[in-house]
Amino acid sequence: MMQNGEFRFLFRQSDGTISAPLWRRWTLALTGLCLALALLWRLVSPWTERDLSTQGLFDLKAFLAFVYLLVFAGVLLLAQVSQYNLSAKRFRAKSLDPGWAAVWPLSGFVAGAAFWAQPNFFGLLPEFLPWLFLLAAVAVFLVQFFELGLRAE
Repeated sequence: MMQNGEFRFLFRQSDGTISAPLWRRWTLALTGLCLALALLWRLVSPWTERDLSTQGLFDLKAFLAFVYLLVFAGVLLLAQVSQYNLSAKRFRAKSLDPGWAAVWPLSGFVAGAAFWAQPNFFGLLPEFLPWLFLLAAVAVFLVQFFELGLRAE
């Protein structure tokens, strides 16, 4: 069982080192949390599409969807900072440059930005482009998961 001091150490600092099983467990937990939040956003995001010519100014479902979006963004940022800290510790434990820990969170943010940008750039970006970024982010995750969590020391 993890003590409170270990929790603070894992998530609030990038200094130190951690074992592969500990990194795997928390990486899967943080990634699962982010995926669950993203799936929930996909379910409630249609509520944000509104036509003021036919709908009233205030809609409770739209309000709740935008409140969720704020919570989602905040939790996602905190989770990815925690992921960076975990990965930096693991890279350091493997005597690798801890700066590489930013690659997985950054690739996820770029994929998310591509999914936001594609419909908002009025046809300038092809529809398949966000999926390419997502594929690249998944590939980065798999490579980093293998390197930090599965590969022998």
